[in-house]
Amino acid sequence: MFSNSTVPASTALRNPRRRQRTGSDDSVAVRQLPKRLKRSGLTTDTFKPLKNQSANGHLHNNEASPAGNGYLRDAESQSSAGGENNSLAIRNRGSRKPEREKRNHRGDGSIELTKNDTYAVNRLATTPIQFQEQGNSPKWHGEVAPSLGYAVATTHTQAFIWRYKQASNATGSSKPTVVPLLHAANRLEDPLPLGALVPSSPEPGLLIVMPVSGKISYWESLSSAASVDRGRQQQQAIQGTVTGLASGEHIEKITEAEPQAFLLTSTFGKIVHLTIADPQGKASIGAQFLRSSGANVGGIFGSLRNVFGGGGWPRDVVAVKAGNPIHKGQRECVVGTSKGVLQVWDMNWNGAHALKYEVDVKSELLRSIQDTGTFPRDSNNQIFRILDLAFLPAVVTGQEVTSSTSGSTTRLLVLTVISGANATRYNLHVVNITRGEIDIPVVHPITCYRSPLRTETAPKPQLLVPDPGQIAYIAFETSLVLVSLEEIEESPDSQLQSEARRIPDPFQDVVDFHKDKGYMIVGCAGDVMEKGHRGSACVIMIRGYGVIRVSCASVEEGLTSADRTALTAETKLEQAVMYGSHQSLLDFSGRPETQFTTEDVRDAALRISRSITSSSSKHLSTAGPSMEQHLQKRATALADLIKHLRKNCQPLDHVTRWKLLWEAEKMAAARAIWRVYNDAVSHTHEGEKNLLFELVECISENDKTENRPEHHETDHVRHWFIKDVWRLEFVVPWAFKALDTLHRWSIEDGQPMSSAYRARLISQAYDLQLMALGTAYSFRQSNASLYGFDEDAMTDGLLRRDYQEYEGMPQPWTCTNIVCEAVQTLAEYFQTFASDLSPNSSDEDGVDPPPELLPRIAEKHGRLVDIICKTHIERFQFLQASDEVRTRRLGQELEKHFNGPRKALLKGLAEMGQLLAAIELGEKYKDMHALAEVLESEIQVSQEELSDLVKVGESSEEICAKVAICEGYVDEYFDKYGTAWANAYFARFVAQNRISSLLTHGRKHRYHLTTFLRNHPKCTNFSWINEISVEGNYAGAADDLRSAQKQAESLWAKKIQVSISKLATMAAVSVQQEEDDNAKAVLQTTDGRLEVLAIQEQVYDYLRPTLRRALNDTPARTEIVMEQYGKRFVKEKPALRGAMKLHIARLVEEKVLDAEDLADLISFMDEDGLDPDSEFAIRRFLMALKLVRLHAMETGDIASKELLEKIIWRRCIIQDDWPSINRTELKDEAQVQNEARATALFKTLQEGFKSGTISSTSTSTSYETYISTLWT
Repeated sequence: MFSNSTVPASTALRNPRRRQRTGSDDSVAVRQLPKRLKRSGLTTDTFKPLKNQSANGHLHNNEASPAGNGYLRDAESQSSAGGENNSLAIRNRGSRKPEREKRNHRGDGSIELTKNDTYAVNRLATTPIQFQEQGNSPKWHGEVAPSLGYAVATTHTQAFIWRYKQASNATGSSKPTVVPLLHAANRLEDPLPLGALVPSSPEPGLLIVMPVSGKISYWESLSSAASVDRGRQQQQAIQGTVTGLASGEHIEKITEAEPQAFLLTSTFGKIVHLTIADPQGKASIGAQFLRSSGANVGGIFGSLRNVFGGGGWPRDVVAVKAGNPIHKGQRECVVGTSKGVLQVWDMNWNGAHALKYEVDVKSELLRSIQDTGTFPRDSNNQIFRILDLAFLPAVVTGQEVTSSTSGSTTRLLVLTVISGANATRYNLHVVNITRGEIDIPVVHPITCYRSPLRTETAPKPQLLVPDPGQIAYIAFETSLVLVSLEEIEESPDSQLQSEARRIPDPFQDVVDFHKDKGYMIVGCAGDVMEKGHRGSACVIMIRGYGVIRVSCASVEEGLTSADRTALTAETKLEQAVMYGSHQSLLDFSGRPETQFTTEDVRDAALRISRSITSSSSKHLSTAGPSMEQHLQKRATALADLIKHLRKNCQPLDHVTRWKLLWEAEKMAAARAIWRVYNDAVSHTHEGEKNLLFELVECISENDKTENRPEHHETDHVRHWFIKDVWRLEFVVPWAFKALDTLHRWSIEDGQPMSSAYRARLISQAYDLQLMALGTAYSFRQSNASLYGFDEDAMTDGLLRRDYQEYEGMPQPWTCTNIVCEAVQTLAEYFQTFASDLSPNSSDEDGVDPPPELLPRIAEKHGRLVDIICKTHIERFQFLQASDEVRTRRLGQELEKHFNGPRKALLKGLAEMGQLLAAIELGEKYKDMHALAEVLESEIQVSQEELSDLVKVGESSEEICAKVAICEGYVDEYFDKYGTAWANAYFARFVAQNRISSLLTHGRKHRYHLTTFLRNHPKCTNFSWINEISVEGNYAGAADDLRSAQKQAESLWAKKIQVSISKLATMAAVSVQQEEDDNAKAVLQTTDGRLEVLAIQEQVYDYLRPTLRRALNDTPARTEIVMEQYGKRFVKEKPALRGAMKLHIARLVEEKVLDAEDLADLISFMDEDGLDPDSEFAIRRFLMALKLVRLHAMETGDIASKELLEKIIWRRCIIQDDWPSINRTELKDEAQVQNEARATALFKTLQEGFKSGTISSTSTSTSYETYISTLWT
């Protein structure tokens, strides 16, 4: 197997002119390495040996001195870093390997499947097509030769060899070398042949082992193996056979032990040492079982009972691994069983082998797991097994190279599993075997993967630890686990964390494959990193997919290994979003072992969403000429984000889902804006500016990301689309601001822009706002269910008013105050522009807008009015859902206030020729008043035009058709909207005082008209007409008239209403619509009101001569009356004087005074100003008493009546100077009687008895008593 000192095998093909090495042991001189720097990541020149304890590792108890961080330090590792000076074995010295092509990871055609700060997964494009097809690829087994850059796949009949490492300028899959097998399997159920590549020059050799028959075929070159001539192929093959296999036993694994030696593992646990060259270097097949005697005992037919040190067979061998050469021609190999037995074999150059150690590490491994605190409680029902092991690669300690078999110590990494009925736990153990003694300094519990092994027949897990040994790769059947083996540097921070038990666990992650697609790992190996690349990698061969490469980068400079220990929710979520939809291999649905809190997922989702909309994600490339593709990629990423969250994560709160939805709709809006911008640029006239181009320039520096010319960022529009889509709400208001600014600048420059240019800018502003807001609402509606909102909760992009999602929700960007004002201002701006631009007008420069432009903007105007309504509705609904009373009240006020602007916008839209659009919007928002305004205005204007056309004799068919359409809508709405439409439609007639038209045209919709009139008290002054003429309801008409009397101001109108109400009541009695008793009371009240009105007319008639002396001016007339009749009684009484003045003003204006006010006015008037002989002067206090009585009769207030009567009599008494009258000295009887008869009291009593107002049956004594009480 190995070359001897006389005729080394490697010298068979050695260049004879090559200078021989010096030194007694022909070893490779070890160059002095630079002084080790402070470790900062996965770098080969900074990695600490795993035999040293780490701050985050779990230690096995041993007798050793404590380290500075509180953990125990391996006593053996403290002895000396020097030890033996080990040499590096040079494999296959006799043949010079062809120079490998350097691989450019960005240009080798590989497809990036996922990537994060720690590792990347790439699909190698070199895989032959037949091995990439899912479901159609044959069953095959794979092996990888990283040192050669080749891979081999074997089926039952053929072997396929190809170079998986490819030059950077090559693309596409490699054409494999196909080798027909000399000893094809007889049955498809047989195990697949095993293949391996042998280093050779100028191309590798091929070794094929048939598992069942044990037949071996070896070709020294691929060209000879792939010979078309079957006979030549067989002739050039070196063949042999592994004999001694028992019945049912077959070879299941091949392990490379030297360039020209291999170890074969059988299913019964026997190990075959296979050599393909004799000690002289000549190709030949030799096979012998490993025996513990340490000598070649009669070839392969020796006693099999000595296999594994005489322990007998079969044994459950799970791992056979060859370490690095110790000395020239000497290598250590380790055999491990599932029960925990490890054998260390010393294999010599001449084929001799000896068992150095056999140790049972099971108890030590279990003890180390117990020390970690992760050992299952119910250990009696747990099964412990070793799954695989690996030699730890060479590491740097000080200034010398220490191999994995340093001195007498063998350093291994062992993968174990403890499985039970309910749990499975995996661990990685660092095992040092020194002269048969076991030391386990570090244990890494695998917390990210706890899936049980599927079946015993499933592929066994494989452990890989590529150079420099900082990452362990564990290949399960459909998963690849990555575990960091690096240590956290000892520092004050790490020591404090250690004492507080807060040291983060080493980095771990799982790369899962989709289990439902039949993918399965069939081969893997640690890859060789190219020169200049730091980190480690492995190559995985997957049945049904091809070959992938998983590379783990070193920690970035300036960071430590602790900086990447945490596996964050953002990292996992970002991988799923950026790569989940672009490939079919990796499964990003997550694992139950790796769960994050809802808060972590929420924050991560929001950060990723923002990184997409701002293009700050490192997974998004901003290079490329197509902005449309760039925006599409970002929009797809946002969609993938919410899909992954909804499918694989815990439900998010509605506020987070709203924020994610807003980001996504901004991206959709940005795509729409880009399309219209791109179209506008392509049609821009020379010398004209583009609105968006100017707009982005005008945006404040605080609201956008500034260009960096030094990075070739010169196109600020594209730069905005790349960096500032998430700030779209700042662009919407600037659509009008930029338009207005450009217009003002043109005027200031003395070159006002033409109407055509201005119209084009208005059109671009419309496009910008429509694309921004219209697309956002449309996207919101169509994707509501995707973001977890009920489909019925949203209408046309707006939440229902009563929907609970408003609770705690931030204000949507589409309905901020500045956005609402901006869209409305732009619409009003265009309406003004369109109204000022008459059809025959033109600018001074003679440049008119193109004929088709204004109608096109008018069409956009309809859509913008729709957007205006949405933004305002969304705003006041959001405010009304607030918990603050003040905010809710503001929302209610905004809702009421917006009815006016909306009506004006719809009316303006109809005036632009967009009648149907205005009607459609009115129907959409159920604005009945706006619909009534639009339809009735259109009917009136059309009728006026029709009248003008009839006068000149021109055709009017088109206008008649328009009137018919509008009237059709009017009639249709009565059936469609019912009372709501009727109220709005009839209210417009009332507002325009078109009562006659209302009563005439309303008869067509009798029910709705009557309902409207009865429900609107303000219409009672004419609703009685409808009650009589249409409904024949006299009682109802009387009721309406009585209600109208309360509102009547005019004396004449009220007299008419009272009179007609009397007639209606009498008519109702005659047709039995009113009961007699009730009618009598009503008629009595009506007669009383008529008497009150008659008294007011008498007062007005008496004052008419006085009023004629003044101008027809109410204040002047009032002053004249006050001067004549208010000089004495109310002169010193301001309150009474003010009341009298108000009453006179209403009397002068012939407005109705109620009975009490009229009684006050009559009793306030001075006796001196009256004509003493006039009937009014004699009867005025009787009139006042009568008014008090009539008022009491109508109201039923008797107590008030008695009080008012006393007041009236008192005012009557104090009209005269009674002290003077009572001085009767030197007065005869006639004079005393005359003075008494001249008083107002005497005249009132006399007239009262005379007219019967005062009952004549009452005695004078009773009146004297009553009047005497008024003096007190």
